[in-house]
Amino acid sequence: MIKARSFVLSAAFPGSKKGMDGIRNALELLAPWGFDTIEYYNMDVSPDRIAALMQGKRSIFLAGARQKAENLNPCSLNRDFRQKAIAGLGECFHHAREAGAAAVMISSGIRPASEKDDAEALNVLADSLSQLHELEPELPILLEPGDRDVEYRHLLGPTAWAADFTSRCQNRGIPLGLIFDMSHAAQLGENLETAWATARPYCDHVHFANCVLKKGSPVYGDKHPFFGVPDGVYSHNDAQNFLALLKNENEPLTVSLEMICPPNEQETDFFHRLVTDTNWFFTFNNL
Repeated sequence: MIKARSFVLSAAFPGSKKGMDGIRNALELLAPWGFDTIEYYNMDVSPDRIAALMQGKRSIFLAGARQKAENLNPCSLNRDFRQKAIAGLGECFHHAREAGAAAVMISSGIRPASEKDDAEALNVLADSLSQLHELEPELPILLEPGDRDVEYRHLLGPTAWAADFTSRCQNRGIPLGLIFDMSHAAQLGENLETAWATARPYCDHVHFANCVLKKGSPVYGDKHPFFGVPDGVYSHNDAQNFLALLKNENEPLTVSLEMICPPNEQETDFFHRLVTDTNWFFTFNNL
Protein backbone atom coordinates (compact mmCIF):
# COMPACT_ATOMS: atom_id res chain seq x y z
CA MET A 1 0.00 0.00 0.00
CA ILE A 2 1.06 3.60 -0.54
CA LYS A 3 1.31 5.64 2.64
CA ALA A 4 2.87 8.79 1.20
CA ARG A 5 3.93 10.57 -1.97
CA SER A 6 7.33 12.23 -2.07
CA PHE A 7 9.12 14.59 -4.44
CA VAL A 8 12.87 14.92 -5.03
CA LEU A 9 13.12 18.69 -4.92
CA SER A 10 16.83 18.97 -5.69
CA ALA A 11 16.42 17.01 -8.95
CA ALA A 12 13.64 19.08 -10.51
CA PHE A 13 14.89 22.31 -8.94
CA PRO A 14 18.72 22.29 -8.82
CA GLY A 15 18.60 25.89 -7.62
CA SER A 16 16.93 24.70 -4.41
CA LYS A 17 20.32 23.40 -3.25
CA LYS A 18 21.73 26.92 -2.83
CA GLY A 19 20.42 29.88 -0.85
CA MET A 20 16.94 30.71 0.41
CA ASP A 21 15.16 31.90 -2.73
CA GLY A 22 15.65 28.68 -4.69
CA ILE A 23 14.25 26.31 -2.10
CA ARG A 24 11.44 28.65 -1.06
CA ASN A 25 10.29 29.21 -4.65
CA ALA A 26 10.47 25.48 -5.44
CA LEU A 27 8.38 24.59 -2.40
CA GLU A 28 5.81 27.22 -3.33
CA LEU A 29 5.45 25.76 -6.83
CA LEU A 30 5.14 22.24 -5.45
CA ALA A 31 2.71 23.09 -2.63
CA PRO A 32 -0.61 22.80 -4.55
CA TRP A 33 0.12 19.16 -5.38
CA GLY A 34 -0.07 17.93 -1.79
CA PHE A 35 3.09 15.87 -1.51
CA ASP A 36 3.59 14.39 1.96
CA THR A 37 7.39 14.20 1.91
CA ILE A 38 10.09 16.48 0.48
CA GLU A 39 13.57 15.20 -0.41
CA TYR A 40 16.01 18.08 -0.44
CA TYR A 41 19.59 19.26 -0.06
CA ASN A 42 20.47 22.72 1.20
CA MET A 43 23.07 23.65 3.79
CA ASP A 44 23.08 27.38 3.04
CA VAL A 45 19.82 27.94 4.88
CA SER A 46 19.81 27.46 8.65
CA PRO A 47 18.08 24.33 9.99
CA ASP A 48 15.39 26.30 11.80
CA ARG A 49 14.46 28.15 8.60
CA ILE A 50 14.42 24.87 6.64
CA ALA A 51 12.04 23.45 9.23
CA ALA A 52 9.80 26.48 8.86
CA LEU A 53 9.78 26.17 5.07
CA MET A 54 8.69 22.55 5.31
CA GLN A 55 5.55 23.59 7.20
CA GLY A 56 5.28 20.31 9.05
CA LYS A 57 5.87 18.08 6.04
CA ARG A 58 8.12 15.07 6.45
CA SER A 59 11.54 15.69 4.90
CA ILE A 60 14.55 13.62 3.88
CA PHE A 61 17.98 15.22 3.67
CA LEU A 62 19.85 14.18 0.52
CA ALA A 63 23.45 14.00 1.67
CA GLY A 64 24.16 12.09 -1.53
CA ALA A 65 24.06 15.45 -3.33
CA ARG A 66 27.06 16.63 -1.34
CA GLN A 67 28.83 13.31 -1.90
CA LYS A 68 28.49 13.79 -5.63
CA ALA A 69 29.52 17.46 -5.62
CA GLU A 70 32.55 17.00 -3.36
CA ASN A 71 33.51 13.39 -4.14
CA LEU A 72 32.89 12.25 -0.57
CA ASN A 73 33.50 8.52 -0.52
CA PRO A 74 32.70 6.65 2.71
CA CYS A 75 33.86 3.34 1.21
CA SER A 76 37.28 4.61 0.17
CA LEU A 77 40.21 2.40 1.13
CA ASN A 78 42.26 5.57 1.58
CA ARG A 79 41.89 6.58 5.23
CA ASP A 80 42.28 10.32 4.58
CA PHE A 81 39.65 10.29 1.83
CA ARG A 82 37.32 8.28 4.05
CA GLN A 83 37.74 10.63 7.03
CA LYS A 84 37.01 13.59 4.76
CA ALA A 85 33.78 11.85 3.71
CA ILE A 86 32.77 11.12 7.30
CA ALA A 87 33.45 14.72 8.32
CA GLY A 88 31.41 16.14 5.43
CA LEU A 89 28.58 13.69 5.87
CA GLY A 90 28.63 14.31 9.62
CA GLU A 91 27.90 17.98 8.93
CA CYS A 92 24.96 16.87 6.78
CA PHE A 93 23.66 14.62 9.56
CA HIS A 94 23.83 17.43 12.13
CA HIS A 95 22.06 19.86 9.81
CA ALA A 96 19.39 17.30 8.97
CA ARG A 97 18.68 16.49 12.60
CA GLU A 98 18.43 20.14 13.56
CA ALA A 99 16.09 20.78 10.62
CA GLY A 100 13.81 17.94 11.76
CA ALA A 101 14.50 15.62 8.83
CA ALA A 102 13.07 12.12 9.15
CA ALA A 103 16.15 10.48 7.60
CA VAL A 104 19.37 11.13 5.68
CA MET A 105 19.96 9.60 2.24
CA ILE A 106 23.49 8.62 1.21
CA SER A 107 25.16 6.59 -1.52
CA SER A 108 27.81 3.95 -0.99
CA GLY A 109 30.52 5.92 -2.78
CA ILE A 110 32.75 5.01 -5.72
CA ARG A 111 33.86 1.40 -5.91
CA PRO A 112 37.53 0.41 -5.83
CA ALA A 113 39.39 0.14 -9.12
CA SER A 114 39.69 -3.64 -8.66
CA GLU A 115 36.73 -5.87 -7.85
CA LYS A 116 38.95 -7.95 -5.56
CA ASP A 117 38.84 -5.00 -3.12
CA ASP A 118 35.02 -4.79 -3.03
CA ALA A 119 34.68 -6.91 0.14
CA GLU A 120 37.13 -4.71 2.04
CA ALA A 121 35.35 -1.59 0.77
CA LEU A 122 32.03 -2.95 2.06
CA ASN A 123 33.57 -3.48 5.50
CA VAL A 124 34.96 0.05 5.41
CA LEU A 125 31.55 1.42 4.38
CA ALA A 126 29.88 -0.35 7.31
CA ASP A 127 32.42 1.20 9.69
CA SER A 128 31.78 4.64 8.19
CA LEU A 129 28.04 4.25 8.68
CA SER A 130 28.63 3.13 12.24
CA GLN A 131 30.58 6.32 12.93
CA LEU A 132 27.85 8.46 11.36
CA HIS A 133 25.24 6.65 13.44
CA GLU A 134 27.23 7.43 16.59
CA LEU A 135 27.19 11.12 15.65
CA GLU A 136 23.38 11.20 15.34
CA PRO A 137 22.02 8.04 16.99
CA GLU A 138 18.34 8.87 16.45
CA LEU A 139 18.59 9.64 12.73
CA PRO A 140 17.74 6.82 10.29
CA ILE A 141 20.03 6.35 7.27
CA LEU A 142 18.74 5.53 3.80
CA LEU A 143 21.18 4.01 1.31
CA GLU A 144 20.37 4.39 -2.37
CA PRO A 145 22.12 1.80 -4.56
CA GLY A 146 23.36 3.17 -7.89
CA ASP A 147 25.10 2.05 -11.05
CA ARG A 148 28.46 0.27 -11.01
CA ASP A 149 29.54 0.75 -14.61
CA VAL A 150 27.32 3.32 -16.36
CA GLU A 151 28.24 6.71 -14.89
CA TYR A 152 29.07 6.98 -11.18
CA ARG A 153 30.55 3.50 -10.50
CA HIS A 154 29.05 2.99 -7.05
CA LEU A 155 30.18 0.17 -4.79
CA LEU A 156 26.50 -0.61 -4.20
CA GLY A 157 25.79 -1.61 -6.66
CA PRO A 158 23.79 -4.79 -7.18
CA THR A 159 20.48 -4.90 -5.32
CA ALA A 160 21.29 -8.28 -3.77
CA TRP A 161 24.57 -6.91 -2.41
CA ALA A 162 22.76 -3.86 -1.04
CA ALA A 163 20.13 -6.01 0.67
CA ASP A 164 22.78 -8.23 2.25
CA PHE A 165 24.81 -5.21 3.34
CA THR A 166 21.75 -3.58 4.90
CA SER A 167 20.99 -6.76 6.85
CA ARG A 168 24.55 -6.84 8.17
CA CYS A 169 24.38 -3.20 9.25
CA GLN A 170 21.04 -3.68 10.96
CA ASN A 171 22.56 -6.58 12.89
CA ARG A 172 25.22 -4.12 14.11
CA GLY A 173 22.51 -1.76 15.34
CA ILE A 174 22.86 0.73 12.49
CA PRO A 175 19.40 2.08 11.51
CA LEU A 176 19.90 1.52 7.79
CA GLY A 177 17.27 1.05 5.11
CA LEU A 178 17.25 1.15 1.32
CA ILE A 179 15.81 3.51 -1.26
CA PHE A 180 14.87 1.57 -4.37
CA ASP A 181 15.31 3.56 -7.60
CA MET A 182 13.77 2.27 -10.84
CA SER A 183 16.42 3.97 -12.97
CA HIS A 184 19.28 2.51 -10.98
CA ALA A 185 17.87 -1.01 -11.23
CA ALA A 186 17.91 -0.61 -15.01
CA GLN A 187 21.45 0.79 -14.95
CA LEU A 188 22.50 -2.29 -13.00
CA GLY A 189 21.00 -4.50 -15.71
CA GLU A 190 18.41 -5.90 -13.30
CA ASN A 191 14.80 -6.86 -13.90
CA LEU A 192 12.60 -4.30 -12.14
CA GLU A 193 10.22 -6.66 -10.35
CA THR A 194 12.96 -9.11 -9.37
CA ALA A 195 15.18 -6.35 -7.99
CA TRP A 196 12.24 -4.90 -6.08
CA ALA A 197 11.44 -8.27 -4.49
CA THR A 198 15.06 -8.49 -3.32
CA ALA A 199 15.09 -4.97 -1.88
CA ARG A 200 11.60 -5.08 -0.36
CA PRO A 201 12.44 -6.53 3.09
CA TYR A 202 14.78 -3.59 3.70
CA CYS A 203 12.97 -0.85 1.80
CA ASP A 204 9.87 1.29 2.22
CA HIS A 205 10.82 4.10 -0.16
CA VAL A 206 10.77 3.93 -3.98
CA HIS A 207 12.02 6.45 -6.52
CA PHE A 208 10.12 6.59 -9.81
CA ALA A 209 12.72 7.46 -12.42
CA ASN A 210 13.80 6.59 -15.94
CA CYS A 211 17.10 6.33 -17.79
CA VAL A 212 18.56 5.94 -21.28
CA LEU A 213 21.25 3.31 -21.77
CA LYS A 214 22.01 3.97 -25.44
CA LYS A 215 25.53 5.34 -25.59
CA GLY A 216 25.74 8.57 -27.53
CA SER A 217 22.37 9.81 -26.30
CA PRO A 218 22.49 13.27 -24.69
CA VAL A 219 20.65 11.80 -21.70
CA TYR A 220 22.68 8.60 -21.43
CA GLY A 221 23.27 7.39 -17.89
CA ASP A 222 21.86 8.77 -14.67
CA LYS A 223 20.08 11.81 -16.13
CA HIS A 224 16.53 10.77 -15.05
CA PRO A 225 14.57 11.88 -18.14
CA PHE A 226 10.80 11.62 -18.50
CA PHE A 227 9.11 8.28 -18.93
CA GLY A 228 8.58 7.37 -22.56
CA VAL A 229 11.52 9.33 -23.99
CA PRO A 230 13.21 7.89 -27.11
CA ASP A 231 15.48 4.97 -26.15
CA GLY A 232 14.30 5.20 -22.55
CA VAL A 233 14.05 2.02 -20.50
CA TYR A 234 10.58 2.68 -19.08
CA SER A 235 7.37 3.87 -20.69
CA HIS A 236 4.54 5.55 -18.81
CA ASN A 237 2.72 2.21 -18.85
CA ASP A 238 5.74 0.49 -17.28
CA ALA A 239 5.86 3.05 -14.50
CA GLN A 240 2.11 2.95 -13.87
CA ASN A 241 2.14 -0.84 -13.80
CA PHE A 242 4.91 -0.74 -11.21
CA LEU A 243 2.89 1.76 -9.17
CA ALA A 244 -0.06 -0.64 -9.30
CA LEU A 245 2.18 -3.43 -8.04
CA LEU A 246 3.32 -1.26 -5.13
CA LYS A 247 -0.25 -0.34 -4.24
CA ASN A 248 -0.90 -4.05 -3.65
CA GLU A 249 2.01 -4.47 -1.23
CA ASN A 250 0.94 -5.31 2.32
CA GLU A 251 3.41 -3.00 4.06
CA PRO A 252 3.20 0.81 3.72
CA LEU A 253 5.45 2.51 1.19
CA THR A 254 6.52 6.01 0.22
CA VAL A 255 6.69 6.56 -3.54
CA SER A 256 8.72 9.44 -4.89
CA LEU A 257 9.14 11.15 -8.26
CA GLU A 258 12.71 11.96 -9.31
CA MET A 259 13.15 13.69 -12.65
CA ILE A 260 16.19 15.90 -13.28
CA CYS A 261 15.89 19.34 -14.84
CA PRO A 262 18.34 19.63 -17.77
CA PRO A 263 20.99 22.32 -17.33
CA ASN A 264 19.73 24.28 -20.36
CA GLU A 265 16.11 24.60 -19.16
CA GLN A 266 14.46 26.98 -16.73
CA GLU A 267 13.34 25.12 -13.63
CA THR A 268 9.81 26.55 -13.66
CA ASP A 269 9.32 25.57 -17.31
CA PHE A 270 10.67 22.10 -16.58
CA PHE A 271 8.33 21.65 -13.63
CA HIS A 272 5.26 22.63 -15.64
CA ARG A 273 6.31 20.16 -18.37
CA LEU A 274 6.78 17.49 -15.72
CA VAL A 275 3.32 18.04 -14.24
CA THR A 276 1.77 17.71 -17.70
CA ASP A 277 3.85 14.73 -18.80
CA THR A 278 3.59 12.73 -15.58
CA ASN A 279 0.22 13.98 -14.38
CA TRP A 280 -0.77 10.48 -13.26
CA PHE A 281 1.83 10.66 -10.47
CA PHE A 282 0.78 14.14 -9.36
CA THR A 283 -2.90 13.24 -9.19
CA PHE A 284 -3.19 9.62 -8.07
CA ASN A 285 -4.85 9.12 -4.71
CA ASN A 286 -4.51 5.81 -2.98
CA LEU A 287 -3.14 6.84 0.40
